[in-house]
Formats: sequence, structure tokens, C-alpha cells
Amino acid sequence: MYPAINFDNHQTMTSRREEKKQQSYQTLYQTALSLFEEHGFDNVSVAQIVKQSAVAKGTFFNYFPNKTDILAQWFDDIMGKAIEQPIPENIPLKNKILSLVKHTLLLTQQQPNLWKAKNAYAGQSESIQKVEQRIDQIIQSKVEQFIEESLSQQYTNGPILAELIVTLMTGTIVEVNRKGLSDNALALIESKLSKLLSLAQAETI
Repeated sequence: MYPAINFDNHQTMTSRREEKKQQSYQTLYQTALSLFEEHGFDNVSVAQIVKQSAVAKGTFFNYFPNKTDILAQWFDDIMGKAIEQPIPENIPLKNKILSLVKHTLLLTQQQPNLWKAKNAYAGQSESIQKVEQRIDQIIQSKVEQFIEESLSQQYTNGPILAELIVTLMTGTIVEVNRKGLSDNALALIESKLSKLLSLAQAETI
């Protein structure tokens, strides 16, 4: 007869392996972010990351096919935090949207080198593009919710307006980053948003 399998021990070993994997992932991830922010993305090699993390180079590629995947994960993380920030229901529509923009800009500006690198490599990184597309969809759904809460029930173009607002937000951020005018992002978005919402609210009269 075969010896009985101790499933409790097997589950414990599996749990420890998963815990070790997660620990290695977080060590690599946080080390890479610190190095990128301190020295600049282009000035940090995978060899430097694994050396400071005290893990094998092959382990890095088990988690991140390339360095830009770390930027994609970072952007996903900070945008998730920004979107989760509470926004009062009893404030005007424009203020709700601007609150969301402020949360986003605040978090990205806290790590300017990472933000700069993410924007620089977005056009050539599939992983960053996928995160951007998913985040845009989430923000659009949130803006649709704001519109439903704030505008007349007779207003039926909520999804179209939400899409235009997200396009306005992302387009303005790309524009100011390209021109080196990131400090003006909020003011520019507010100006454009005011005009767009004036047109939308005129339709409800």
C-alpha cells in the first residue's frame, strides 16, 4: 500500500511557497520603484534591481518580462488608489470630476520620475497601454455615475458625455506632459471641463 498523504503538510508547504513568491515579487517591485525614482528609469538596469533585491536575475523575469511592466503595475496601483478616494455626493458635477483629477495628479506628482517614465514609454509598452485602457474604462464608468447623480433624469447622453470627459482629461494630461507644463494640468482641465459641462447642461434646460 502507498503511504497516506498528509494533506495538511502539503497545504502548509504550498502556502509557504506562495508566500515566498509574493515576498520576492514585492521585494523586486518596491526595490525597482525606489531605484527608478532615485536615479531615473533609464539609468537603472535589471542587474542593479536584482542585486539590491538579493534575488536571482531569472527570478525577476518570472514576474516582469521587462522593466516597463513594473511601470504598468505602478500606474495600476496608484490609479486604483486615486479612484478609491471618497468623493461627496452632494457637490456639483464639475467638483466631483475635478476631485477625481486632483486625487490622480496628487499621487502621480509624488513620484515624478516614475510618472515621467510611464508617459515616455506608454507608446511602446503593451502592458502600460492595457492598464491605461482599463483605467480609462473604470474612470468613464465612475464619471457616468457622477452624471446620473447630478444631471436631470431627462438627460440621456450620459455615456457619451462621460467618454468625452475622460478623453478631455487624458488628452490634456498628455499635452501638458509633452510641453513640460504639468503644473498647469488641473487649471487647463477645469477650463475645458467648464465649457463642456455648460454645453451638456444647456441640453437639460
